[in-house]
Amino acid sequence: MALLPGPAAHAQAMAAADVPPLAFGAMFQQYPQARQVTWRRFHDWYQASYTQNQTRRLVRFSMEGDVEATGQDMALTALSLSIKHTLTTYYPTRAFCRAIEVTNARTGGLTYEMATCETALSRTITLTANGRKIPRPQ
Repeated sequence: MALLPGPAAHAQAMAAADVPPLAFGAMFQQYPQARQVTWRRFHDWYQASYTQNQTRRLVRFSMEGDVEATGQDMALTALSLSIKHTLTTYYPTRAFCRAIEVTNARTGGLTYEMATCETALSRTITLTANGRKIPRPQ
């Protein structure tokens, strides 16, 4: 499956003990300063969310421990005008509480994931840097 940046949309929280050993080991080998690590799974990816230097970040691994994507939180106010336009045009009633800039480790491409916060069940909207919607994986 090709790396699309929207996998957090239906990610399932998981215990660190359930993370494949190669992904778990790669996390702490590559990010030894990571603190407050939590894990989620989406299809074949394992996402570690962590704090480093007072910034919330994420890294997505394959089962084999290869980095698929990295990301970090950003202020909603720092989103580009084209992303803000898409959010207000297509999601006018949604309230967003979190934005993450995600870098595809293979291509270097940037995408942006915005989490809704108006209900107990958050949904993630993924857009390209120019504000185009990325379809959810089936």
